Amino acid sequence: MPTIHIITDADLDGAGSYFCLKQAYKDNTLTYSVTTEKKFIKDVSYFKFEDYDLVIICDLNLKPAEIRLCDLKNVVVIDHHAEHMELIDSYKNAKTIIKDYPSCTKLIYDNFKLENKFNKNQKLLVKLINDYDSYTLSLPFSKPLNQVFWTYTGDRVKKFEEDFGKGFFGFNSFHKNALTIVETKINNFFKEETIHGGSIKIGGNIYNVAGVVVSFSPNEIAERIIKDYKVDFVIMLNLKGKSVYMRRSCDCPLNMGKLAFKLMDGGGHHDSAGGTLNDSIINITKLLKPLNEK
Repeated sequence: MPTIHIITDADLDGAGSYFCLKQAYKDNTLTYSVTTEKKFIKDVSYFKFEDYDLVIICDLNLKPAEIRLCDLKNVVVIDHHAEHMELIDSYKNAKTIIKDYPSCTKLIYDNFKLENKFNKNQKLLVKLINDYDSYTLSLPFSKPLNQVFWTYTGDRVKKFEEDFGKGFFGFNSFHKNALTIVETKINNFFKEETIHGGSIKIGGNIYNVAGVVVSFSPNEIAERIIKDYKVDFVIMLNLKGKSVYMRRSCDCPLNMGKLAFKLMDGGGHHDSAGGTLNDSIINITKLLKPLNEK
């Protein structure tokens, strides 16, 4: 029986990708590990690819240095980030399934033709993950599902599978309590923290931008800042993790993925992106003034 190892991203879409791949390869011996684009080189440098018949890397927007580490004949790379598509020709040995898709979970679901292998609640779970990762938010439970995922500690993928492996049937009392705590935390953040803002010039155009230091619920906080302060996009700094996350308003024409790549060798999607905190980002935030004095 072939041995298969999955290396997936640490977020909800990464967990969903593993969930789908587990179904696709349910007759095989399957193991997994979790990483991020920021930690990929460190985590994979000593990984023994030769110990497995197949290694699947999914939902990770890899750069050239990272591609060189995993461009092997027993590797399949599955991803949905637009920037990654531009680097497909960099792979000489690995097989690639890299397409511009709303989520990696849905890409795997469609590519492996899993519709007939899933029950209706598992199909709903895929729809919820896809709805959140694309940030369409047309389904009422997609945002709270992501919030529940980030309340897990330790191995989030394992805990997510334990709770939702049979599909989405709603939230239990633990989930509901966790969601209440998250909502309270977000409300307290806006009562206690200072939001900075100002105008900056990018590519000959002026954009209104907000900046904030935050280490949790970045999408929910950015969404509220955009609504309350009418800015084009938000820069969120996680000082402990030395990372940056950006999200734009629906009316902003800027491509966040390309902007993140330019400013900090990061990446992401049109609507949101991230990278490593550096001098370029710090210099931008120095231009911002308090919008809500505390």
